[in-house]
Amino acid sequence: MIQQMAEHGENRILIVGTGPGDPELLTVRGAAAIRQAEVILYDCGTVEPVLALASERAAIVRVDRSPYETGEGCREQTPMIVAIREYRKKGLRVVRLKTGDPALFGGEVDEGDVLTRLGIPWAAVPGVSAGAAAASAYALPISRKFESDAVLNIIAAAITDDFALIRDAARLLGHGAAVVFYMATANLPGILRTFREAGVPDGTPVVAVSKVGWPGEAFVETTLGRLGREEFSAVLPEPVVYHIGRYVRVRNVPAGSKELSGKVRGGAE
Repeated sequence: MIQQMAEHGENRILIVGTGPGDPELLTVRGAAAIRQAEVILYDCGTVEPVLALASERAAIVRVDRSPYETGEGCREQTPMIVAIREYRKKGLRVVRLKTGDPALFGGEVDEGDVLTRLGIPWAAVPGVSAGAAAASAYALPISRKFESDAVLNIIAAAITDDFALIRDAARLLGHGAAVVFYMATANLPGILRTFREAGVPDGTPVVAVSKVGWPGEAFVETTLGRLGREEFSAVLPEPVVYHIGRYVRVRNVPAGSKELSGKVRGGAE
């Protein structure tokens, strides 16, 4: 299986999910792809720990990140797509590294659509998302058999729908679902206000994990009510993943992780 992994007989581009940062969370298939690569392209420092697996002969290239562009032909000109095309024309085995899972939130889908349009064959190698890694590491019950089978993942870096999605998430919380927020710190006040207006109880549990899979990993266990009053940004370095839901609670603390709940300013519930 691993011998067939690279699928480079037709010079296929591999988009590899590297997980949240810890090389030990990299899949066997992902590790094989990195070892076999002749060129490794990446645009996010989170993936750098897995570069130690690369061949000494591999060219490792950090590509400038570009803002999302729309319109016919725009995406074909991003630095990453240009680099992929350049190295593929040389007949080299190209691996493009993505943080977390490449399919989550459209990262692989966007680039894959462009590559397909350009007639370039590609395949994706799954990775572990930061939310899933934190849920497993801290044994967070983000779902519960026969009671709640839903987990909603939301990127909240830019909210452009007047919090309509957050209101929908509030309804799911009422059914016992768990909501996992990525890049949400800047928009927490609006998110919490929307939850409160939708009737989500202030006592709803929250576990926020900082730097999942990295040195300096830390967490806070709290509630929605306290989350709105306390200054988490002062003690939880980004990136932070927030797990919210009636069943969410820490049942295991990974070695090396620090609990910072007591260092956050705030009053009683």
